Amino acid sequence: MSAYADTNFLTSLYLPRVHSLEAQRLLADFLRKQDEALPFTPLHRLEFRNAIRLAVFRQAEPGELSLDRTAARRVLAEHEADLSERVFIEHTPIDWTEALRQAEVLSKANTEEKGFRSLDLLHVGAALSLGAKEFFTFDRGAGQLAKLAGLTVRPALR
Repeated sequence: MSAYADTNFLTSLYLPRVHSLEAQRLLADFLRKQDEALPFTPLHRLEFRNAIRLAVFRQAEPGELSLDRTAARRVLAEHEADLSERVFIEHTPIDWTEALRQAEVLSKANTEEKGFRSLDLLHVGAALSLGAKEFFTFDRGAGQLAKLAGLTVRPALR
């Protein structure tokens, strides 16, 4: 497994977001260079689906990305089709004990000084446990943590 994308990155591929075009470009570059799909773990599944459902909930809040229920179902169906066809993501088994161990090591070494969130620790721990070398994210905290863990962050941190 050469690369890992966090849910923030994957969501940008399915919903119109500030980073959507950049996500599409980075994914296309990755797929040209690698003959493999990005891993999709149970953590991704929960977080991705919840992000889509949360966009439905937030439809009444000004400035928030919103979807109606029909659009959300369409996004979830498209995502399921991409998974089934292994278009660019595939269900990936993961050793959760190892991923959590990696996350704890990262937390112990970095969180008191830099304030990392549990989901960022879990994603980077998962990436490490899968042997990833690159980490795709638009989340500054996750990117900073991935870099500290020795992963190449895409896009590069600014």
